[in-house]
Amino acid sequence: MTRSPAPPSSPPARPPPESAYESTPITSARSLRQLSVFFFGATCFLASTAITRRAIYKRHLRLKPSFYAPNTNPHEYFSPLHDALQALNMATINCVSLGTMGLGGTMWAFDIANVKEAQARLRGRLNYDTIYQNGEAVPESILDLLVASQETVIEEEESKNDTNGPETPR
Repeated sequence: MTRSPAPPSSPPARPPPESAYESTPITSARSLRQLSVFFFGATCFLASTAITRRAIYKRHLRLKPSFYAPNTNPHEYFSPLHDALQALNMATINCVSLGTMGLGGTMWAFDIANVKEAQARLRGRLNYDTIYQNGEAVPESILDLLVASQETVIEEEESKNDTNGPETPR
């Protein structure tokens, strides 16, 4: 009778488990820089909210007459231009601070550190490099892009006319 070979003394080593997604830790310098933009926007939003509440409270106090005051001219301190400019300033501050907060949160969520990195990711996602494979210069500004697109339209129209040949009268 033959014996089966002896089992190996140690089982074969297994490869280490692969992580599904590797990211930078939240305490890294890159992540903290991205989050600092978010927290700056949040701080500005809190400050603008407090300023807005104070302005609204002062306006209510100004418009409400005291108990024994005559009501012949209740809106003595009313200035439409001042109120409109104040409302515009507060709305602008609120929107800019909310936008900054949203930008910082988006930068942190998508792990984008600067504008060049965002541009590279967007161009990679849209396959921007495959459009310009033939060695043409990639347009840097919107004006260059519009000129290049107009040249493309003209070239397409010319190629259509060349393939159809000259029109002959019937």
